[in-house]
Amino acid sequence: MTTFSAVSSTAERLDCLLLADGAQARCEGNLRDTVVQLRSEIDLIEIKLVAVEHGNNKISQDAKKKITQLAYDIEGSVESYARDSRRKLGGGLFQCVFKARSLRKDIHTFRRRIDKLKKINITRNSNTNSNSLSAAVEPPPPPQSADNEVGLMKLLLGDESKLSVVALCGIGGMGKTTLAQSVYNNPLVSEHFDISIWASVGNSFQASGILEGILSSLVPAHELSGMQLLEQLFKILKGRRYLLVLDGLSYSEDWDAIRSAFRNDNNGSRIVITTPSMDMAHRLTTNVLQMQRLNEDESWELFKLRSGLLDDPGMQVNPDIETIGRTIASYCGGLPLALTVIGSTLRMKNLENLKEMSSILSGDVNLQDRESALSLSYNHLPLHLKPCFLYLGHFPKDEDIPVEKLYLLWMAEGLISTRALNNRTQMEVAEVYLSQLVDRGLVSVVNNGVSAPTRFISCHLHDVLHDLCISKGKQEDFVQVIDFRHQDKRRSSSRRLAIYLNEFEGTNNDVLLNIRNARHIRTMLFYDKDDESVTWTRKVPDLTEFQGTRVLDFDGVDFRVKKLPRGIHKLIYLRHLSFQGCYLHVFPSSFSNFPFLETLDLRVRVSCLMAIPNVLWKISSLRHLYFPLAFRVDTNDKLKLYTLKKLQVLENFNGELCDANDLLQLEKLQILTGVVQSNTDLKNIISCMNSNKFLRHSSLEVKYFYSGSKERRSIVASLLECNSLQNLDFEGYLGVIPRHGSNSFGNFTSMVFNGSKFSEDPMPMLGKFPNLRSLVLCKDAFVGKKLVCSEPDHFLRLESLKLATLWYLEQWEVEEASMPSLTSITIERCNKLEALPIGLSKIPTLQTLVIGSMPGEFQDKVKKMIQGQQHLDNQKLLVSFY
Repeated sequence: MTTFSAVSSTAERLDCLLLADGAQARCEGNLRDTVVQLRSEIDLIEIKLVAVEHGNNKISQDAKKKITQLAYDIEGSVESYARDSRRKLGGGLFQCVFKARSLRKDIHTFRRRIDKLKKINITRNSNTNSNSLSAAVEPPPPPQSADNEVGLMKLLLGDESKLSVVALCGIGGMGKTTLAQSVYNNPLVSEHFDISIWASVGNSFQASGILEGILSSLVPAHELSGMQLLEQLFKILKGRRYLLVLDGLSYSEDWDAIRSAFRNDNNGSRIVITTPSMDMAHRLTTNVLQMQRLNEDESWELFKLRSGLLDDPGMQVNPDIETIGRTIASYCGGLPLALTVIGSTLRMKNLENLKEMSSILSGDVNLQDRESALSLSYNHLPLHLKPCFLYLGHFPKDEDIPVEKLYLLWMAEGLISTRALNNRTQMEVAEVYLSQLVDRGLVSVVNNGVSAPTRFISCHLHDVLHDLCISKGKQEDFVQVIDFRHQDKRRSSSRRLAIYLNEFEGTNNDVLLNIRNARHIRTMLFYDKDDESVTWTRKVPDLTEFQGTRVLDFDGVDFRVKKLPRGIHKLIYLRHLSFQGCYLHVFPSSFSNFPFLETLDLRVRVSCLMAIPNVLWKISSLRHLYFPLAFRVDTNDKLKLYTLKKLQVLENFNGELCDANDLLQLEKLQILTGVVQSNTDLKNIISCMNSNKFLRHSSLEVKYFYSGSKERRSIVASLLECNSLQNLDFEGYLGVIPRHGSNSFGNFTSMVFNGSKFSEDPMPMLGKFPNLRSLVLCKDAFVGKKLVCSEPDHFLRLESLKLATLWYLEQWEVEEASMPSLTSITIERCNKLEALPIGLSKIPTLQTLVIGSMPGEFQDKVKKMIQGQQHLDNQKLLVSFY
């Protein structure tokens, strides 16, 4: 797989270099034809690798290594000449005539190496794989063993009054988390407890992070110390029957660090932990539920579900398919994860595919080892998905992976084929790839609730599948993980390094000192989540020798304690440079001299105010630029961006620090988010959004705006008509919502109005925005006494509504047919509001109601209203007060 991804990446890179800004790159003489011919030779190698993968043949590991090295040598050579040409003549590929002779010599050598590789021996492979793509259909969640589910329900809903702790215990892949989720979401359980809380723990346990997450799920988050967190949570839980699930607890010390926050009021509260450790489960809990493997019939039902045999409820399963399917299911040993993954692998396959899989499984003497079963799902992945799946092994175990970061890394590595775009962006193709991994049961995802550039927020890899990624990655030299907690002595020839700096235990060695062939390393990802550890070694890492690096990613590193590694400015081939989640005070000016840099992520921690010199305009190759949420510039001049003609993504743009007029020059922008204050800057951004034909998503925060004139109201009217603007956060006086000059109501999905002082009820106008899913009115956004939501064709897609600090609001009316999709309401500090609308009880989709800092009389009315509606249709409404 490393070989195929290397060849494919090199082909993509040559395509990029041969096209300068969409046109043919200029080359001396017939040099371009020579490079194109070399590109064709690479195509033939790629086709041959695909044929080997799909057929009954295989090539030796030595041949794979030679092909991999050849691909990267070709890419390095061509990029070297491109860099030198641009540096000396200011643009255009291969313009230096004196360089052409040397490049021709290299190409001649490459073609000799290709001729030798054409003679490699291909041997017969007895294990064949089917790699056909299946339809992207997401099946329902898998069933659980009836005994497991009934047993857990009895323990949670039993009569015992004192606080009890229940442990779900079993090896990875047994379905502990899935069982806990199924019972947690059961309506009987939801009704039984006043509060239900879910917390994912994982290996990288931090007590403060867990407590903050639990607290923020109950009340608005505030920055508190460890002891304050314990005290606050203890107070909130007082007198309430609560259910807490701690998913993935591995060490008794972790439980000891947080257990004092959870009080025993003898009211039937319960805590559920999932853990692989039977010994810890018995020591920490009052009840242990040992997970049972699925029996033969349960295994068959789950296999049918995941393999698509139940997609048509009226269809009878072919007896031959059932016989073979039951045989395959039996090989999975009752492990839900194995059944899910193998079933998903065979989704929509025919009888012959099932027979083939059964034959492979029956010949695997180690199949009872769960990894042996799961590895078959990897073997049956299409070629384009295999490196994408292995790449997930770079990320620390048990941690959610931000999908935007994942997509950017996939793109920088050349894993997203530009040949598969079909009028889609690379980000959209990356999302398709991730969806295909989800459909095969290999990855779980969290969806974005409101419009965002990506469909998913994050993805997660099961522990067992993470182990599979690491195992396969080592076999194929795809990635080497350097983890100080579990030091791997094996020397790898991998070109990708994932370096876990957290929980460093005092080694005196440079983390990179023993890496052989440093110049061949292409990717280095540094992870550090422990704020208190001094995880750089005594000798500051020196990256001078790693000049072949294309991807350099720092995640969570505090550079106040650890210095920036030396030699970064010499990594001239960098395509991806990220400091996301880091603490970095100053962006070095020397980092503007990377001629191939495409992604620059400066989203440091919120508490870090980064200084950015006015040098970004020099990085004309940039495609993705992410500013910090807060930053400063050292001069009175605004940052210039007009030269970034290739820019596709620009996030956290600040009109006070960057020249908004430059946005009109960025004609390839696809995603834009930012904050703006002045009239002129707002006009320029509106012009950019209206004129840019590629822009597909934008979010804008308007601050300190005062609409006291006709001109300013016309600017806001134009803003509300922007079709490419999805999210608007408006702070400042409006008085009224400006009337549209047309019948267009834009594509807004999220709107916040802060201090707008609408004197007229804004709901009749806001209800006309057809795609609006989230609406917030806060800090006197409305200064009238009555809001009315009555029109049946208004707010058709609204899911979330928040009314906060509307000091003059006294009445709110909601008609029965209004807001048919509403799921969440928050009422906060509207002290004059007399009562909740009766019409809310007629909204069947409503799930959560949050009442914050409201008078006691109002809270009592809400409680009586809820108690009086227990017999109505909506039995799932969860109400919380703070």
